[in-house]
Amino acid sequence: MNLTSVQIENFRGIRNLNLELGKTTVLIGENNTGKTSVLDALKLCLGSMTGQHRTVFDPMDFHLPDENAEPSSADPIRITLTFTESQDQPWDEELVGRLTRSKIFQLGDHGNQHIYFQLVSTYNQDSGDCEVNSSFQDHGGIQLTGLPKNITGIFRDTLHYYYLSALRDAGKHFKASGPFWRPFLKDSQLSRDKKLEIEEGLREVNNIIVASHASFEQVKDQLRELQSLVLLANEDPISIEAIPNRMFEILSKAEVQIGTTTGAKIPLARHGGGTQSLAVLMLFFAFIKNQNRGSAILALEEPEAHLHPSAIRILWKLIPSYTDQQIISTHSGDMISEIDIRDIRRLAKTPNGIQVFFVPDGQLSKQETRMFNHHIRRTRGELLFARCWLLVEGKTEVLIYEAAARACYLHLQEEGVRIVEFGQSEIGMLVKVANFLGIAWYCVGDDDGKRKEVEPKLRQALNETLEEDHFSFPYLNIEACLILNGFEDAYLDYLSAQNEDKLTKKRGEPGFLEEYINLRLYKNFKSKAAADITVQLEDGDAKIVPSKIRTILEKSLSLAKGGSI
Repeated sequence: MNLTSVQIENFRGIRNLNLELGKTTVLIGENNTGKTSVLDALKLCLGSMTGQHRTVFDPMDFHLPDENAEPSSADPIRITLTFTESQDQPWDEELVGRLTRSKIFQLGDHGNQHIYFQLVSTYNQDSGDCEVNSSFQDHGGIQLTGLPKNITGIFRDTLHYYYLSALRDAGKHFKASGPFWRPFLKDSQLSRDKKLEIEEGLREVNNIIVASHASFEQVKDQLRELQSLVLLANEDPISIEAIPNRMFEILSKAEVQIGTTTGAKIPLARHGGGTQSLAVLMLFFAFIKNQNRGSAILALEEPEAHLHPSAIRILWKLIPSYTDQQIISTHSGDMISEIDIRDIRRLAKTPNGIQVFFVPDGQLSKQETRMFNHHIRRTRGELLFARCWLLVEGKTEVLIYEAAARACYLHLQEEGVRIVEFGQSEIGMLVKVANFLGIAWYCVGDDDGKRKEVEPKLRQALNETLEEDHFSFPYLNIEACLILNGFEDAYLDYLSAQNEDKLTKKRGEPGFLEEYINLRLYKNFKSKAAADITVQLEDGDAKIVPSKIRTILEKSLSLAKGGSI
């Protein structure tokens, strides 16, 4: 039974967010864009729905729109879950039978079933408590009445939500009190007689060890003086346990040891952070597998924490095998490289609050999808975390714009600007994906023959926004721009005498550089010249950066900050 959408209102930083969910949903976005809040909202709501725990909201869980707002005046928190039966994943007949009798099913227009559940919390100013009410609803959001009292019991056996946060401490999770480790410690197959026999043997071993240390008797003699000060057992009150001799004590001290490359086995807590994080994940998966009942929703916050990129890619191939549905938040470009674009939900702050962006199914053609997978997803997944894409023709532009930004002390990476080469990709696909994901973009094209091919695709992607906010063709090509703006020597140094003879103008004469550009005599060594110019830019300052290039960089930064150009 898949959860198909969650609507969250007035919860923490989220004013109103409607999030569509698939079998796999991957949440991306910057810090404080609501990824953890979404996972927590689901945990609270599903826990209330299934009766797994008492829902507790904190006054600071209410959305406070400004610095003067208080929980007492905040709008109610409202979390609404929608479960929808799909044709490719019809619900189990037994489940349908049980839930039909419970009267919570809502029949859809296409003959499929829906379930709507809502959790509402209001702040009671008199008591200072967060009051909570939950209900199943009809299509119109009206509370259903006359439901059986055991409805939460039905869902407790039907639906389970498993959540593992990014804070994965092996020392904590592998303690006897750890929620995922504890069930395995209790699952003993020993008979009572066998248990007593083992405990008796352990006591004998303990006595041998203690007896081998005469100094222990000195300690015991001194501790017996306690009898004169406090009430103790009538018989010998002092004993020393060198080893646990009761079964529950032994199990409480059970620990995982992992072999090193030398063959030595050392406790998990002594291994590196990556190994510990993976171990906790595997324990979590073992716990889920051990439950083996009902539908399961798996929520993971940053599963990539402390992991090597190759381990992240392998891990993703394992995750879908453990539960029916997965909801995952990540900051990892390596994980994104393994994920279908249709499963990604990008959360971002906008003037209208936190919103969700995604590429709807069917909006990319097969060819566009292939190009996206090749040029972005598999090789530069981190681009999907950017605030703005600066789209440039080729590798030379990438080198020059990055160096120019450093010369101008413009921090592209820190401000969320990523430079994307579109010459070997498809500009129409790139701007389409950027629009769907809510990523600002600015394209710099060459004012040459290719402009007729590129410009219509850019105009088609404007979506009623201004042309000057999205693209320009400021120069014939990057080489021409550099040659005419003080960097001609970087190109002329490579000019052979044979090629120079092709020119009708001499160096220093009016029109010489223009003729040199028109004949494209730099084409065979433009990469070398660009590398030299990169060094000049990085060794120089903002004064030597061509004004057109600096303007474009500043435009991209403005877009990344949410401003207009």
